[in-house]
Amino acid sequence: MSTEPNQNPPPAAPSPLMRRWWVNLVLLLVVIGLGLFAWKRSDQTQQDDTRLLLTDLKTDAIDRIDIKKADATITLQRNNGVWRLTAPINARGNDFAIESVVHLAQAPSEGRLTPTADDLGRYGLSKPKLVVRLNDSVIEFGDLHPFKDQYYARHGDAIHLVSSGYYAQAAQPYTGFIDTRLLIADSKPVAFKLPGFALTLKDGTWQRAPEDKALSSDRINAFVEEWRHARALNVKASTAAPGKERITITFADDTNKLSTLTLSVLARTPELVLLRADEQLEYHFPAETAQRLLNLRADNPN
Repeated sequence: MSTEPNQNPPPAAPSPLMRRWWVNLVLLLVVIGLGLFAWKRSDQTQQDDTRLLLTDLKTDAIDRIDIKKADATITLQRNNGVWRLTAPINARGNDFAIESVVHLAQAPSEGRLTPTADDLGRYGLSKPKLVVRLNDSVIEFGDLHPFKDQYYARHGDAIHLVSSGYYAQAAQPYTGFIDTRLLIADSKPVAFKLPGFALTLKDGTWQRAPEDKALSSDRINAFVEEWRHARALNVKASTAAPGKERITITFADDTNKLSTLTLSVLARTPELVLLRADEQLEYHFPAETAQRLLNLRADNPN
């Protein structure tokens, strides 16, 4: 075995010119890759644009939806860009749920045929399970395809196959189309009166009465935000009498005009149930939400 030290010199470090060349090569490959990606996306978009759609109705032109089931009719209407449930009760609309039905108009058709009279019965369309009217366009749902997660849907003189998700969105109970937010979006509270304490906004600062010196302004602001964004798990029509515990919230609009909302606590356990008497609706929350909405202490941060 040789004991002589290695006489080979260490490899020379890449010159600045060589490093720049490698950097430029990497950048060139990145640009080529991005170009290929953009080309593939453009090609895919062109292919998507040629897809057969259930209707030619534009979604932004839809301002009325009627959903007819065997036991109920649901009507949704949009005025000035705001959706409301107008039947079987009148309530603020759940935009997400309603827009899901609106997009039925542009549902991709996975198959199309012109039916004969016998075909209507064969595909469950002689007695449709569900009828959705988008403005004046009528879509009837028949049976679920035996092997695919798609429903037979009739529009005009054709039967299509569309994803079952569209059926599921339209077939939900009317309560699924009610806005679950307790307070109207973007409303500006300026005062709260809750069991045991009150909050008032003075010169941009919330003040608690009776005063609690352990409370930080951040803690109070977080409490107010909890109210502003409170969203129930579900909402139901109510015929219940107002509860004994009352909550009053005062709002100010952009002209500083004041308005007042009164809520009552129907239950704290096993879930928190708040009644909006002005809407005759019950808002159901998890029981722990009661701690966040009804108590304001330094030791119960959100």
